[in-house]
Amino acid sequence: MTSRASVPATNGSAGKGALRSAPRFSEKSFYLEEFYGKSLLFALIPPAGNRISDYNSLIPTLRELKRNQTRCIIIVSPTALPKLSKRMGRMAPSKPVPVFDPSRGMRTRPYPPDSAVTRIWEGLRAASVVIASTNHDDPEDLTVFAQELASRLQTFKLIFLDPQGGLTNRSGQRLSFVETKRIRETLNRVRSRLRRAVVRAADRALKDGVGSVNLVAPRGVYEELFNFIGAGTLFTEMKYGEARPISIDDFEEVEALIQRGQNEGFLLERTPDQIAELLPSCFGYRVGDEHLAGICALLTEPYRRERVGEITALYTLTRFQGEGVAVELVKEVVEEAQARMLRYVFACTSEEHAARFFGRIGFRRVNAADVPVSKWRGYDRGRIARLSIFRYELD
Repeated sequence: MTSRASVPATNGSAGKGALRSAPRFSEKSFYLEEFYGKSLLFALIPPAGNRISDYNSLIPTLRELKRNQTRCIIIVSPTALPKLSKRMGRMAPSKPVPVFDPSRGMRTRPYPPDSAVTRIWEGLRAASVVIASTNHDDPEDLTVFAQELASRLQTFKLIFLDPQGGLTNRSGQRLSFVETKRIRETLNRVRSRLRRAVVRAADRALKDGVGSVNLVAPRGVYEELFNFIGAGTLFTEMKYGEARPISIDDFEEVEALIQRGQNEGFLLERTPDQIAELLPSCFGYRVGDEHLAGICALLTEPYRRERVGEITALYTLTRFQGEGVAVELVKEVVEEAQARMLRYVFACTSEEHAARFFGRIGFRRVNAADVPVSKWRGYDRGRIARLSIFRYELD
């Protein structure tokens, strides 16, 4: 799966200006803020961790999280333990690493026992990074143990590091997002016994209250945790997914999304000042406790006399492709336009994908003369000719 938006951009009313500078807010800084004071559990599923190169992405990730005061618990096999300790250097715990026997311990409840939870907490309190090991290298046992521990601790995230990386569909493209209601469907496509165990463990963790679960190759963990697009598969319940107006606390995140859309060529380039003018009219679709999955703006101020609204800056992340995020955003914007008693809304795009999208959801293709003339101030005639223009009647 590419790193592009699932619905190409609508072209907004930014005028001509080129970008002077990018917003100071970065994708990584958003995630670090989200992870601050939280606990993340990493599980290296054998043979992950058996090669020194398996830590090239994990160690920088742990450094970032440690500086951010994020608590990290790392579960490894006994074969991987000395390699991880060596690569961690000064981050490695000074006390002996707790060792668990999953096959024996999981016959008792609670598991892990209270004493083990206390030991892990003492380690986190002292250094914010804790390592624990299983007593053998069985990958399924380690997978189930990591899930049980994450569920017992109610961690913010459970991250499975598997050399095979995230799940793929029948075409070999990465499944970047799976919600719990599609777990059974996903299992039907997974043939490997170990991978099926991982998917089931992700499902149990979510049902037990773990915030979200990631499945990614060791080499991609940094990108998976600090990038909107990610590098693996994110599992979430998606029970809180909804489109609504963004709050001022979302403005920086929306700026980062708009910047990403511009960098990918899907959103019309805007200066920082033009982006700031757009933010008050933005709607966002947030998935649970995760980041925004998509954004859309309803621009009405330039068209107040005509009682018209423009749908612009529609952008959804590939990770949530196929989840109906763009449809929900446009539906919410249309409802808001009706509440404002607008006559119609319109959208302009130079992308064929977006043109098909608007046609599919009931928008009618029109000419430039069928939308407010103020829309075209500062536009080049040739550029207008390349646009597909759509209109949706509200009266």
